[in-house]
Amino acid sequence: MSRLSSERSLLLTLKALFFPYNKLRNKYYSYAFSTQSLIVGKNISIVGSKNIKLGRHVILGNQTWLDAIGTGSIIIGNDVSLSQNVHIAAAESVTIEDGCLIGSDVLISDHDHSFGGDSAMILPKHRPLTIRDATKLGKNCWLGDNVKILSGVTLGNNVVVAANSVVTRSFPDNVVIGGIPAKVLKNI
Repeated sequence: MSRLSSERSLLLTLKALFFPYNKLRNKYYSYAFSTQSLIVGKNISIVGSKNIKLGRHVILGNQTWLDAIGTGSIIIGNDVSLSQNVHIAAAESVTIEDGCLIGSDVLISDHDHSFGGDSAMILPKHRPLTIRDATKLGKNCWLGDNVKILSGVTLGNNVVVAANSVVTRSFPDNVVIGGIPAKVLKNI
């Protein structure tokens, strides 16, 4: 038996062993969030689950971190897919509407940490949070890898954000944006 065949056999055996566990875990999370067909990756972190609402057919990739701080709320619509290492943090409100696709290593936040002045003497993790406004992604948005969506940003429907972009302001429907800070690259 060739080395490739034995590796494939081992992979198939491991998948067969872990498939029931993963299926049971997905059912547990679906039940806990009162939704259907939730797929949950490995090593996820969910803080403030009572303030998090997940739609149907949502995928939370490996190392996803959902952080509803205090009374902050996170709402994720139907058919949304989060890749690995996605961090969504809400001190007030982050909404992701139906059909969004979010790449790896993405940050979506509605707040910033204070800096300068008196806060320079405070450890960064203890500095007060500042909230410009709620953060919202419209329907069918597509965020490339390593995108950062900052406080108070609203993206319209069908917005594509190029990889490695930092989005500091809002954009209308049907545009491709990119850069640091992001700007309109193309109308679609």
